[in-house]
Amino acid sequence: MKIDAARAAGFARAWPDDCRLLLLHGADASANRDLAGQIAAGQAAAGTGVIELIGASLKDDPQALLAAATSLSMFGDKELLRIDGLDDDGQAAVEALLAGPPGYPVLAVAGLLKKGSKLLTLAEKHPAIAACVQYEASLRDAGRLLADMATPLGLRLDREVAEALFGLADGDRMIMRRELEKFALYKDAAPDAPQRLTLEDLAALGITSGDAELFAPIAAITTGDAAEATDLLARLPDGTAIPLLRALERRLAQLALLRTEVDAGRGSADVIEGQGKAIFWKEKPVLTKALALWDQPRLAAAQADVLAAERAVKASGGLADLGAHARLLAITRRAMAARRR
Repeated sequence: MKIDAARAAGFARAWPDDCRLLLLHGADASANRDLAGQIAAGQAAAGTGVIELIGASLKDDPQALLAAATSLSMFGDKELLRIDGLDDDGQAAVEALLAGPPGYPVLAVAGLLKKGSKLLTLAEKHPAIAACVQYEASLRDAGRLLADMATPLGLRLDREVAEALFGLADGDRMIMRRELEKFALYKDAAPDAPQRLTLEDLAALGITSGDAELFAPIAAITTGDAAEATDLLARLPDGTAIPLLRALERRLAQLALLRTEVDAGRGSADVIEGQGKAIFWKEKPVLTKALALWDQPRLAAAQADVLAAERAVKASGGLADLGAHARLLAITRRAMAARRR
């Protein structure tokens, strides 16, 4: 069944007894990650443990999801299964879950599921699945979007402040939420003592998107230039793995969206040019080249790898840049292999 984001957010407080799986999908990967994080955090605060699975692993072992969902906790604790990178290859695993006995609830994050997706069709029709789609926000959504995040933190935002934050974060909801949390501490704000956030506050404790300096390595990775990618990654300072991974994730999501038009019969160059000013002119040649190399299965696998790399960096306390670079070079080699075909 279809639900909206507001209803999905309620799963953080109370998971409906009749829902076996919540599927978050759509073009806005950062929105899905952010909502999944809020739901998982809410469940964890209520004493529920969170177990993580990789969606790509379910293709080779469709019974793994059911086994995890019905496993017995040694201490009788409640559990929530979180899956990142679920796609149509995981449909058999979802069907096995639905046909099996009751178990732990499942929170699944997918990317853009194209029209005709069997997984999406199942999710939207089955009463035990809640499917929530999230579309990419635009600048005109900044006021409402930032207000929804800021109010529980005790912050009040003027329109120009919301638009500035949205632009600096390039619309990435997880970045915006983290920055608002930082500003709430800076302003000593709380729901019962709200504070106004001004442009002067942003200047005093501002953020930058960082995507400009990451354009070159992302271009090398997505076009399969292994030598250039190796050199550029080695030049990046320590601590840049997370912004690089998130910028790459946005690029892969963009390619996945554009690829639907290529799969419909249009040429890569024609699709990119058709975007007009929505794509910066300097990026068009790179995107055209990348779009010809990446089909949807490769993009889905790369997105799953990026999510896994980000989790590894966080788990290591920010000291796993080298491991993240190794995964990024593996993604680069896939694009390089596609160039040779």
